[in-house]
Order: sequence, then structure tokens, then C-alpha cells
Amino acid sequence: MPADRRKTPYFEVFLIALFIALSFILPYIMIDKGLFLFFGDYDVQQVPFYMLVHDAIRSGNIRWSWTTDLGSNFISSYSFYNLGSPFFWLTVPLPSEWVPYTLGPLLAIKIALAATFAFAYISRFVHTSELAALGGLLYAFSSYSIYNIFFNHFHEPMAFFPLMLIALEEFMANDRKAVFALTVFLNAIVNYNFFFGEVVFLLIYWVLRLISGAWKLSPKKFAFLMFESVIGVGMSCVLLVPSVMSITGNYRIGELLSG
Repeated sequence: MPADRRKTPYFEVFLIALFIALSFILPYIMIDKGLFLFFGDYDVQQVPFYMLVHDAIRSGNIRWSWTTDLGSNFISSYSFYNLGSPFFWLTVPLPSEWVPYTLGPLLAIKIALAATFAFAYISRFVHTSELAALGGLLYAFSSYSIYNIFFNHFHEPMAFFPLMLIALEEFMANDRKAVFALTVFLNAIVNYNFFFGEVVFLLIYWVLRLISGAWKLSPKKFAFLMFESVIGVGMSCVLLVPSVMSITGNYRIGELLSG
């Protein structure tokens, strides 16, 4: 039987993961007097993008960015990085000069949430909360997670993806409505690029769970599932549509790489 989720220590898992993340982030923050710096794309993309988008939103310049390349559509340029991130929006009320100081702590929180949500998913399938906690920590501190610190927006899809798995399980096993649509919306708006891969994984997962006999599917349930999927994607279109239009309007997508 799965772990008893009524006694599952979600907060404890969050604190353990947060402590581990801060154990290797805080020393660098202390060395750089409050800043978390990481040579490469983190310093030359992540931090400047955070500040550019932060300042643009606070000033109301959210249609066209003259400071991106030779000029670019603001929404389609930064929907991949910041605009759909709940963590980024926490920084918007802060003064611009404070923003770089928030990135290290926010990274630790993302990793801790990834561990907690993965733990919540895994606890459905294991006997003890300790095993689920171990699985959540392995997920949050995987080589993919640690290697991609210089792309700190990669951790947001990683944190929220387990919620979509949980919502799918709840819909199929317990007939819980509306939650799946909300998690589809959350994952789609956080990062459209990662959302495509998540959908592919979810389709494979759904088919395998059906084949295994874990779920029963009726035409009515399938219709409701498709409806929630469409509603979830539809709610994300405020960022998804401009991004798709920008990508499909780029002539380079039809060109072959050479050299």
C-alpha cells in the first residue's frame, strides 16, 4: 500500500531540500556579498533578463523591447524565460537593484518545491514516506538539476511537472475534476518549450497506465479529460499564442543546419 499521505511530512521534505540547496548556494552568496553568480549564461543572460523584464513591467513597456537584440516582441521573447514564472513575479514589487539578490534564494526554493511535489507524487506508489522522500530528493538534486543551475528557469518546469502527474492520477483514479486543467495551465504558462516535452511524456504515461489496468476509461471520462486539457491550454494562450506566432513566423525553422 502507498504511504499514508495524512501523515506525510511535506514540510519536512521541503525544509530538508531547502537546507541541502542552501548548503551549496549560500557559501557563494557570502563570497559575492549577497549575490549568487555563476560564470557563463547565468551572468550574461539570466540575471540581465530578470532585471530587464522586471523594469519593463514596472514601467509598462511590455509590447516591444528596443533593448532586446535589434528590437523584439517583448512577450514572445521572454515567455520562455520569465513571464510565466510565479517566482519571477515575486520580484516585481521589489526595487530593480534588489532583484539580483533574490535569485540565489529563489533557486533554493525552486529546488525545494521540486523535491516536495515529487515526494507528493511518489508517495502514492511506495510503502513508506521515507522512500518517497528519498525519491523526491533524488529528483530535485538530479544531475540535470544541478548541472543546469546556469539556466535557472529550467527548474520551474521541473518543480511543477509532478503536479500534473498527481492531477492526472486524481482524475483517472478518483474522478477529481478541474485540478488537471489548472495544472495543465500552470505548466503551459511557465514554459511552453518544456510543456511540449511534458505532454509527450504524459501521453506515454497515460497509455501505459491504461494498458497496465490501473485505470478504467469510459467515453464520458475521456471527453472530460480532453475538455480539461483544452481548457488548461486555452487559459495559457495569453503567453502561448504570441510565442507560437513568433516561432512559426521565423524563416529559420524551415532551414537546415550546416557546418
